[in-house]
Amino acid sequence: MINFTQHYQDFLDSGDPRVASWPMMDNPMKGLTLVVMYLGFVKVVGPAWMRDQKPYNLRGPMIIYNFLLVAISAWIFINMGMLGWFTKYSWRCEPIDYSYNPDAIRMAEIGWYFYITKFIEFADTIFFVLRKKESQISPLHVFHHSLVPITLWFGIKFGPGGYNSIFAFLNSFVHTWMYLYYGLSALGPSFQKYLWWKKYMTLLQMVQFILVFVFMFQLTFFPTCHVSKPLLALNVVQAIIFFVLFLNFYTGSYKRSKRSQKQKAEAATSCNSATNCYKKEDQADNDYVRRRKSSVHTLKYMDVDYVTEPVTISA
Repeated sequence: MINFTQHYQDFLDSGDPRVASWPMMDNPMKGLTLVVMYLGFVKVVGPAWMRDQKPYNLRGPMIIYNFLLVAISAWIFINMGMLGWFTKYSWRCEPIDYSYNPDAIRMAEIGWYFYITKFIEFADTIFFVLRKKESQISPLHVFHHSLVPITLWFGIKFGPGGYNSIFAFLNSFVHTWMYLYYGLSALGPSFQKYLWWKKYMTLLQMVQFILVFVFMFQLTFFPTCHVSKPLLALNVVQAIIFFVLFLNFYTGSYKRSKRSQKQKAEAATSCNSATNCYKKEDQADNDYVRRRKSSVHTLKYMDVDYVTEPVTISA
């Protein structure tokens, strides 16, 4: 037991001394505790609490939350770009600068802010629970929100900046657009015409993971580039896992959409009397419109379509 404790302390001491005193960076247990609390709420406590409750109308908080994350994500992306990826960083090999150079420390700080946003983003799922949108809480959604904060702790603790900051740089760009979509959705039906690019968000997510994988994988064949093999492996494995999950989600959603269109076409051609079919379809459309108007009149806004969810189409 003593040996384990000593090895664990040696492991923590081997981290970047510049970040050791920063909030939540002394050890991984604080972040892990928040992840466990998140899982407990969204899988057990929240659904049990909401079972006999009416869904909350959270339009206002959702609008503020989503556009706040647009601003934060854009700020992180621009700062990481100006500190390195737009300017002096090499896209072939960029070793981590562990010095006390102001730019190096600033890059580490921006990475830490990015890490903290992953806990703020737990609200994505909490909103689902409070609005009783359990169908939106897919395994991909929960897995994504649970794993990323854990892996990011290791990235900030042992490799803030340099080649290891590429995921934060690309992901903040993706999240700028993702939360912009969420924010516009929360504003209401009048903004629906601006949301034609919904399905491309998943494609953007997958492109992000491909870029991370290619960038990290090519570093293994760059013998003069000083990199950490554990950090490379962590990035490569995570990129592969999420790419496969998002690809599976995308293909599944696309097939469901195509199958639904095919069923509608078959139903339309199976009617013996075109007049009767049209009457039935018109009646069904009218019933739907009445229900939809009633719903919109009550809620006054359109439900947010989250891009990591199979019913609609996020990390």
